[in-house]
Amino acid sequence: MISQLRPNYMHVLNLYLKTIEQRNKYLRQIKEENKSEDLLDIWDEKLAEYAIKIYQYRKEFIDKIIKKIEIIHEKITNEKEKIKLEYISECREKEEYIKILKQRRKLDIIKGFTTKGIHRDDFMIYINNKEINIYGSQGQNRTAMLSLKLAELQVINDEIGEYPILLLDDFMSELDKTRRKNFLENIEHTQVIITGTEKLDIENLNYLEYNVCSGKVIK
Repeated sequence: MISQLRPNYMHVLNLYLKTIEQRNKYLRQIKEENKSEDLLDIWDEKLAEYAIKIYQYRKEFIDKIIKKIEIIHEKITNEKEKIKLEYISECREKEEYIKILKQRRKLDIIKGFTTKGIHRDDFMIYINNKEINIYGSQGQNRTAMLSLKLAELQVINDEIGEYPILLLDDFMSELDKTRRKNFLENIEHTQVIITGTEKLDIENLNYLEYNVCSGKVIK
């Protein structure tokens, strides 16, 4: 998503991935061929340089998502749930990341790969201050993902002035009637293609419905 809005992001990410591949190769050479560890300082410096740039791109994007998703999710859940998104990274500062790489150098040599870095970044979603992947129901997980997608749509619209097409496959199976209704009300200005195994009950929205039977499309 970020690469579509910031093309240079993918360029920097590819440089990072190439550098980490070279670092991992040298880690194995240290272990198997007893090469000097000193050259790792070069790879660490380059790795940290790219990592910080990637972090800044991701932080900018996540901050925009956070502002959107909190409002969207409250609307879909009738203000019964508060969603929180947290970006987890150990590459916020260049010098701090270089320090981490040096601290874990012996472990990296043993394992033969870089155990810490921007490639291990992640984000956590909380519903009412509880981790959704542990305490969330299937319906809550599905709603959170839909809220995230809607937030992405709004960020893209802010950037380029138009909404992309939203594709949804059997998304209503784990949502109750209220969440379905509230979600649909939030996509009325977006071009959406929805597929499912059951007939959709959509009210107060203009839409075209097609039934596919034995490989034939019936309007």
